[in-house]
Amino acid sequence: MRRPAEIAIGLALTKALDRVGGARRPVPAVRASSPPRSAVKRRPLLVFMLTSLAVGLVLMLVFHAPVTRIVGVSALFAFIVSGVFLIADPVFLGPDEDLPSVREGERG
Repeated sequence: MRRPAEIAIGLALTKALDRVGGARRPVPAVRASSPPRSAVKRRPLLVFMLTSLAVGLVLMLVFHAPVTRIVGVSALFAFIVSGVFLIADPVFLGPDEDLPSVREGERG
């Protein structure tokens, strides 16, 4: 265990070195050319979306029983919801850098 005096000296040295510029924290390098990674893995969701579309279309177009209609509509609903989750990605929903920003007070 560290003594309180050692902790105080460490904090004082850290503050002093931060002011001098000797204790800079490294900034992680970010590639400007590649977009940031998504929080959701896209490939399994894409496979699920396409599979539910195929199953829903086959069940709705080939079979005419009420049970297959219910399962087909459920599969098509899953297709729509998973497609929305694929599109609603934080990468796509981030601020658009191509559009000019509107300053407060300036309305056109």
